Formats: sequence, structure tokens, C-alpha cells
Amino acid sequence: MRILDQNRSNYQRKFADEGKCVFCQKNDILTCNSLAGKYWQVIVNQFPYMDGNVMLVPVRHVEKIEGLKKEEWEEFGSVLAKTQKILGKIFETDSFNVALNVGLESGASIPHLHWQIIPRRFKNITVMNTFADLYIVAVTPEKTQRLIEEALKNTDL
Repeated sequence: MRILDQNRSNYQRKFADEGKCVFCQKNDILTCNSLAGKYWQVIVNQFPYMDGNVMLVPVRHVEKIEGLKKEEWEEFGSVLAKTQKILGKIFETDSFNVALNVGLESGASIPHLHWQIIPRRFKNITVMNTFADLYIVAVTPEKTQRLIEEALKNTDL
């Protein structure tokens, strides 16, 4: 099911209209600096698919996988593992969707590589998702950022 969200549309247009990448500008994003590496930033999704949805984004503007450098690939695994570990602790799961859309036609809303990291648990069956395949996101992006930062204070990574 598709739902119109005008704010998401405005967010997507920023790159095209201003010629500036929202991930590179860092003005309207929520970062988790404690999870970031030298080459990767961890950003809370402003329009989450599910609770706890964050993104792994190269610090350098890269639009295609082949544009990533060796050192970026080498660090990717450790940032992903740390991110999954802390999200798993917060959302009490060891299951995740790790997804990448490359190119606008594939569903990538921003032309800067970004992997979606979504903690998954068994579906909470409600009338909303039974009849409409619609899921309620209960944790705001700001709360997700706070939960991550609080959990990192109490965890050795």
C-alpha cells in the first residue's frame, strides 16, 4: 500500500532543486556519531520503514557501488556489525533487513549510496497489517537516535 507523505517528497527534492546532497550537507539529518567510522556515517532514517530504521552512508559522496574505494569497503563490515549489535540490543532481535537500492528507478530516494538497516521481529499482527499490509512506526527518528546513544553508553563495542 502506498501512502502520500508530502514531507518525504520535499526531502527527496532537495538534491535536485538545490543541487546539494542532504547526506553531504548534514543539515537535516540525525547522525549516530558513536557508530560512525572514518568512511561511514550512520544516519537515522527520517521516514523509517519500521522502528529502528537507520542507514549506513559513505561520508564521501558516492552514487554507485563501483565508486567505493577499498578502504571504504574494508570499514563497511565493522560499522555494519556495530550498528546491528546495538540495534539488536535495543529492539531485542538478531534479525535484520540490510537493503540497498542503486538509482532512482530502483527506489533510492537520494542519489547517494545508502544501505537501509532495519531490525526485524515477528510481525505484530494487527488489523492494519492484516487487511492493508500497513505497519505503524511507533518510534520516532529522534527517539531512535536517543536510544542508540543511550545504549552505546552502556555497551562495549
